Amino acid sequence: MRSAAALSAQVEVTKELPGYPEDCRRKDASGVRIGEPLDVALIRTDQALGRSNARVMRCGRLYDEIKQGYARGEQ
Repeated sequence: MRSAAALSAQVEVTKELPGYPEDCRRKDASGVRIGEPLDVALIRTDQALGRSNARVMRCGRLYDEIKQGYARGEQ
């Protein structure tokens, strides 16, 4: 029984998380330039926010998939 527990613990220790995607580490900037009209600045800012929110969702899904895999013992 102890050897089975030790073997199980050893298998758990060797599990590795997949690499974190570079996309999840990237940051966005609005790209607004000094002197641009406010409507253009708003559009640029809204686009940057949209990209950032989409990235958060992609990275969150990745985490959720990894978490589910560990819960099912797949990793």
